[in-house]
Amino acid sequence: KGGRPGARLPPGWTMFLPLVAAAFAAPHLPALSDDELRRLHEGEVVLRAEADGARVTATGIVLVHATPEATWPAVLDIRARIPETHTLRAVTEYRRDGATRWFVRVDMEVMGVDLKVHNLYTWDPGRNLATYTLDPEQSNDLLVCDGWYLTREDPAGTLLVYESVTEAKVYVPAWVRRWHE
Repeated sequence: KGGRPGARLPPGWTMFLPLVAAAFAAPHLPALSDDELRRLHEGEVVLRAEADGARVTATGIVLVHATPEATWPAVLDIRARIPETHTLRAVTEYRRDGATRWFVRVDMEVMGVDLKVHNLYTWDPGRNLATYTLDPEQSNDLLVCDGWYLTREDPAGTLLVYESVTEAKVYVPAWVRRWHE
């Protein structure tokens, strides 16, 4: 129904629809290799990163020796990250729409450039998921600044997954990004 009269998907196309839907599915625990699982249980943080021009996707996975309920207060305390993250300068909450939706301004310095972003955070405790995206009502120094945090129970505690996608307004060559790391 809908579309042009007589319009149909090409034969065999319907089998690809679930794959397309899966590509846009909610955040999930990525598949982990045996080596990554070993490293997590040895206390390491598993990091993955990929870049496509100015867009960078970073994923971090860590095993926390606590329940998801005990883990979330630390995850959601963005201001507490200032001392441990050398690029952060200030974190200011500028609006709150209840216990699960708030707006935060983040001031940071990256490679000598001052950046300011305004993020909308949303927490869904029932799904053990928090997401963030740029606040479109504010000016931002990044084109994209989206991400999520997800917790999943593990026999040893909680697996915490973080994914961030950022895109600068100006392309930064790979050799400069590597130099900064």
